[in-house]
Amino acid sequence: MAKKKRLTRKQLLKEPDEFLTFSAKAIRFASENRKPISYVVIGIAVVAVAFAVFRYFSNLSERKAYAIFEQGLVEYVAGVSGEESPHLEQTAKEKFAEVLKKYPSTSATELSLPVYADISYDEGSYDKAIELYQRRLGEVSEKDSLRNLIWNGLAYAYEGKKDYKAAAEYFRKITGSQDEFLKGEAYFNQGRMYEAMNDRLKACEAYERVVRDYPNAVQFRIAKEKVVRLKDKG
Repeated sequence: MAKKKRLTRKQLLKEPDEFLTFSAKAIRFASENRKPISYVVIGIAVVAVAFAVFRYFSNLSERKAYAIFEQGLVEYVAGVSGEESPHLEQTAKEKFAEVLKKYPSTSATELSLPVYADISYDEGSYDKAIELYQRRLGEVSEKDSLRNLIWNGLAYAYEGKKDYKAAAEYFRKITGSQDEFLKGEAYFNQGRMYEAMNDRLKACEAYERVVRDYPNAVQFRIAKEKVVRLKDKG
């Protein structure tokens, strides 16, 4: 089988069909690599593709803001797709920051916030990531499916700060939501946080929920092994 050709920044800019396949590529990428916050980027990319259909925005600010957001997303997608350049992520970050500063009330800002937060997380700028996620969280309704994604991002950011109690609380918000999306993984991650806090009982309970209720979860076997190990420790 011929080796699949890697997407380049030039192709992303000039070939819309290639760009529109990014959602599927990103989902596969996250499934294979389990990048913690990549779910947020996937969700935003999918929304961005949908927004592309509506480029006839009647509001000039919306059009300008979305154009800048799209430039940033193209740079970020190029990096995710494998193009090696130290400037891609920085350029993307600058574009998203520009949208937030110049067009704070536009739809493009809603899209830029989580992706900018993901970049900040990758850089180890956890406080900035938390700030951006909290800002986006304040703009979504209680029934918005993005809440689980944002809570997930916040949890990982707090884990990065070694604030395991706060991280566990955000994972708990996911497990307590009506939406099943990310629940199995959230229970597993709750277990990890409780282990980090040396609370073996709560850790075991969280892992048991994965084993009992989420047999198709990626972490199922690991959770099962952890239950046995934690019970052996007493």
